[in-house]
Amino acid sequence: MYAKSSSTPFYHLLTEGKDLTLCGRSVVPIVIDRPAKTSSLHLTSDRPTDLELCKECARIDQDQASDEILG
Repeated sequence: MYAKSSSTPFYHLLTEGKDLTLCGRSVVPIVIDRPAKTSSLHLTSDRPTDLELCKECARIDQDQASDEILG
């Protein structure tokens, strides 16, 4: 799952609980898998191809992946 809103050009990765993004933003606990105009971050099943991944989420995700590899 991913989080996005129509008010920013970015999408976000989620924590395990899916109530926060990796970069710490709150997510409305609803899934919208169609175009929608919302300012709140909501869940979506498919990776948004028309949006850029949040740089902070990408950095944290990469750091976590490195930590898992190094054990």
